[in-house]
Amino acid sequence: MDLWGRIIAVKGNQIVVSLESQEELASLSLFTTEEQPQVVVNVQDERHLSVLQRKKAYAIIGEIASWSGYLPEEQKEWMKYLFTAETGTSHFSFANTDMTTARQFITFLLEYALKNHVPMTHSGLTYQDDLDAYMYQSLKYRSCVICGKHADVHHLDTVGMGNDRNLVDHRQKHLIALCREHHQEAHQLGWPTFKNKYHVKGIKLDAQTLNRLGIMTYKRMEEIDDKQRRTNWQTN
Repeated sequence: MDLWGRIIAVKGNQIVVSLESQEELASLSLFTTEEQPQVVVNVQDERHLSVLQRKKAYAIIGEIASWSGYLPEEQKEWMKYLFTAETGTSHFSFANTDMTTARQFITFLLEYALKNHVPMTHSGLTYQDDLDAYMYQSLKYRSCVICGKHADVHHLDTVGMGNDRNLVDHRQKHLIALCREHHQEAHQLGWPTFKNKYHVKGIKLDAQTLNRLGIMTYKRMEEIDDKQRRTNWQTN
């Protein structure tokens, strides 16, 4: 769940947050039974969007417009409408929006392009403003992070080894979406060189996301966990 508020104090590695709604805090027990649940604090970057962010957003909108047949200005307004409707973000203008909103909008535009297989002049790596989000989107839509072609899911520590993906515990692996050509290049160059050449990374996915993306079923996870429990029982 999302709890909205403001950071009112910082003490060493601790922060104090004042929440907007006491009702939201009261409902926390419905989502977790832990006394100290883990959280991620997302601080809004209120600096004005950068020139580079503006260029990226307009470039992706131009790519989508060429694909859809809309004029770029029409496509921009349509994409902003879809973005605000889907995310609940207030309507914004490039003249005064902040960096965080711009980053979220660019991520939204890229996902729209990947989802609809919009042909793009440049790699999504050129346009992305949030590398983790782009890596995730590429896995979700099986799109090569380098060139956008159809991709398979690969493990960084087993690239090119030919492992049967159905026999691997993907929960323990850093994953990346690569087409056959770039997968082979990663194998030939070695991961450190390939990573530095293209400035990419692998990401770990939780069990729910792996299942939702069709990378690994809950049944397979349970089989692996059951085998591990039996192995531990035999060794102990």
